[in-house]
Amino acid sequence: MNRDANLIGRKVAKLRFQREWTQDTFVARLQVRFSDLRITRDILANIETKRCVATDKHVYAFALVLGVEVGELFRP
Repeated sequence: MNRDANLIGRKVAKLRFQREWTQDTFVARLQVRFSDLRITRDILANIETKRCVATDKHVYAFALVLGVEVGELFRP
């Protein structure tokens, strides 16, 4: 996987950290709000460290749970 393909990983980690949420806490919030979203702590860790890319569904869910516009996830 080309690490340049993942544009939101670092921003998601930064926003999560600002809220003082662990990866487990963030994943739990995502799972409560989106029961059909396939997300685990391992998947989140891989997205945040740019080892894999987020799907469009992940991007949408991350933005809603973090309380930001989708476009904010793509800003450096």
